[in-house]
Amino acid sequence: MPSIKPIATTLLTGFLGSGKTTYLNQLLQTDIPARSIVLVNDFGRINIDASLIAYQDDDVIRLNNGCVCCTLGASMAEKLAEIGRMDPPPTALFMELSGVANAARVADMIRVAQRFELNEVRCFVDVSLAALHATDPRVNTVWAQQILSATHLVFNRLTPEQSLPTCLEQLVNQSVAQLRYDYAATVPPAPVVASPPRPVTTPTKGWHSVSFESNQVLAVEDVRAVLEAFTEVLYRAKGMLHTEAGRGWVVQWTKTQCVITPSARPVSQTQLVFIGMDEAGLEQLVQRLHSLQTESVA
Repeated sequence: MPSIKPIATTLLTGFLGSGKTTYLNQLLQTDIPARSIVLVNDFGRINIDASLIAYQDDDVIRLNNGCVCCTLGASMAEKLAEIGRMDPPPTALFMELSGVANAARVADMIRVAQRFELNEVRCFVDVSLAALHATDPRVNTVWAQQILSATHLVFNRLTPEQSLPTCLEQLVNQSVAQLRYDYAATVPPAPVVASPPRPVTTPTKGWHSVSFESNQVLAVEDVRAVLEAFTEVLYRAKGMLHTEAGRGWVVQWTKTQCVITPSARPVSQTQLVFIGMDEAGLEQLVQRLHSLQTESVA
């Protein structure tokens, strides 16, 4: 009986807001092998061009080239077992890990799985926030662990004239990863935007995420002011903002940085995710956004 070729697996890792989803969007639109499987955290963070989507439901997006995107709804082990039983097997597997995931543990899980073969662990690093992450006792351990477990490191948000900060150089010296510098991914200075109600709190070990959805219009400036008031609480925010006249905006907040850009597709509802370690603080942020919504109606 001929041996079955293992499924080549690529892990996409990196701290919150480091560029994993941007890379994944590019991959989905251009370079992904046909009949691949893509595991992602959620579809709210994925902005796949509408022309590529052939079918969609709550858990799966099927692209025209036969690739399948799945949310990590079940446990990772269960999802891997499900993929391993597929006949015929997928061409390749791409897994976008959580921004606070232990990448080394997931890599070890792939290495010992008979149906899978670890192709690479690609870690994205926001150089502009390296010094902040390295000195923050709440995040420096997982941030460094992600870098050291990588086989490929992608440094972004820096200029060709800029050197890596010392804290990052020290980690690179301990790494055997291949290095890539993405000078195109820069971060404009800025402040932010964002959203409305229906909170759903999802606890993790030390981390908490709260998501919001609303059909009601809120002023960008008002929401920006709220988010800036919660800078100490908020580590990451991402999603779509529905504003006046049906305009849509893509929201990106990474600790002290904020980028708001026009959406390439219509946005009829605000959908945002907020991540931090202070659950009470996130709940206060939610309440403040609720009050903004009430004020806009009054």
